[in-house]
This record gives sequence, structure tokens and C-alpha cells, in this order.
Amino acid sequence: MHEIREPAIAYGKQKHTIEEYLQFEKASNEKHEYYKGEIFAMSGASNRHNWIFKNLYGNLAHQLKGNPCQPFGPDMRMHILENTLFTYPDISIYCGDPTLTSFDEDTVVNPTIIIEILSRSTEQYDRGNKFKLYRDIPTLKEYILVDSESIRVESFQLNEKRLWELHEYRFLTEVLSIPALQLTIPLSEIHEGTKLVRNFPGGE
Repeated sequence: MHEIREPAIAYGKQKHTIEEYLQFEKASNEKHEYYKGEIFAMSGASNRHNWIFKNLYGNLAHQLKGNPCQPFGPDMRMHILENTLFTYPDISIYCGDPTLTSFDEDTVVNPTIIIEILSRSTEQYDRGNKFKLYRDIPTLKEYILVDSESIRVESFQLNEKRLWELHEYRFLTEVLSIPALQLTIPLSEIHEGTKLVRNFPGGE
């Protein structure tokens, strides 16, 4: 997840239509979120965040080659019809053809899995309000949070009773399981290059 700053002021007013937001976004060199008429600027990511993204996205793309489920990076804009949010998840996975919105050919609505890479400034948002908004997505089966400051991965999985279950990983020796895709990824591969070793048994 990119860092969120104060709402950006566009067109000289605080509230905007979806059409205005999309026009604003096409003309902008930066990405923005939209929620209930407000536009929020998103800043860049840290070096460690980028390492984790590279590791995760590369691993998923390799394992899912030829699979109907495919990963996309933070340039894929997503919209939640149920609550108006437009956002750019760090990684989103779509099974089958992504469904486009009726009003924009560059925005999709039906992710199966969303992965956000946490930073100090975005952790509270990603765990709290943003997860609440993501839970409105009818197709979402898993929400995965990867900490960029420590060895910690949290996987929220929707069970048969439509309740979210938390599976937590804290050591490089553990392996993240993604049941919706029937694949696994070692935490040692997710955090490769980050120099986060303090949770590794025997690490410094």
C-alpha cells in the first residue's frame, strides 16, 4: 500500500464525482484514491517495500503461469461498487477475466486475493478502515498483509461460514499458504534482500 497523505484539492472543491476523479487521474502523474467524493494522494514506497513486492509478485507470476488466476501490480486500479472506493492494491489477483467497470475500461472490480505491503504510515489504515472496505467485495477470498518492518505476514481467509479467519506467520522458516490458489510461498523468499533477520532462529 502506498502512503496516504491529505485529500488532494482538485477542480477547486472538496467533493468530486466519480467522473471528475477519473478525469483527474488520467491527467495526473501520481496515483490517487477516491472515496465518497474525496480524492487522496498516494506517495511512493520504501526500498524494502519494493524488495518485498518484487519477491512476491515474481514468485506469484512464476507459479501462476498458465493459470486462470493472474497477479497484477499497483498500476491496476480497482473499484468497489458497494462503497465507492477506488484504489491501487500493491498486488491483486484475478481469476478468469477481470471485470471492468461500466464507466471506465481501466478499472476492475472482482479480485479474488488482495495483498498489501505495510509500512509504519499505512499499517493502521490497511488493517482497519481499508480492510472493512475490502470486505464489501463479493469475490474476495483472501486478504494478505506483509509487514515491511519485521518478519510478519497475516493472511485473512474467508471460511465456509463467510467469516474471516486469521493465519499469522512470524518466522523466515515458515511457509505462507494461499488456499484460494492452492500454492505456498516461503517467508524466506518473500523477505529475500530485505535484511530482516531478527525473527529467524539463530539470526542476528
